[in-house]
Amino acid sequence: MYNKKNIIFCVLLCLLTIIIDQASKWVVLSNLNINSSIKVFTGFNLVLTFNYGTSFGLLSPNTAYGTYCLIALSLLLIIILLCAFFKLKNNIERILLSVLIGGAIANLLDRIIHGAVIDFIDIYYKDWHWPVFNIADMAITCSAICLILYNLFKSNNTKYCR
Repeated sequence: MYNKKNIIFCVLLCLLTIIIDQASKWVVLSNLNINSSIKVFTGFNLVLTFNYGTSFGLLSPNTAYGTYCLIALSLLLIIILLCAFFKLKNNIERILLSVLIGGAIANLLDRIIHGAVIDFIDIYYKDWHWPVFNIADMAITCSAICLILYNLFKSNNTKYCR
């Protein structure tokens, strides 16, 4: 049922996502002060921020209890994703889910270690700024979009191939 090489590849991909994210955050923490900014090029800055809430800073807890609730919720979601991973039969979906899980674990590590998720990528146009994010956020978002698109096209192909 499971190809051992594929599972090992997925675990390594998950670990690579975590390592790249955590290494990038270490570099930023070592070189930037909170809310200081480095212009990389027009439309792209590096800025150190701490996100105490969920995506886009929503649901920011004002207490340690709130932070613990977000940690517990993150753990629960990771467990659900891991269960889904082992139910999948398709390697493409496993690979994409591995990247998503890696991103989720990387952000969970931030919450446990720092009490907040470290964000530092600031994309902007003139005075409009997208909410600051990190490598793990990109991994989560890109893999989720790819999973959705893959399943949309997969289901469409099965309908038309009969």
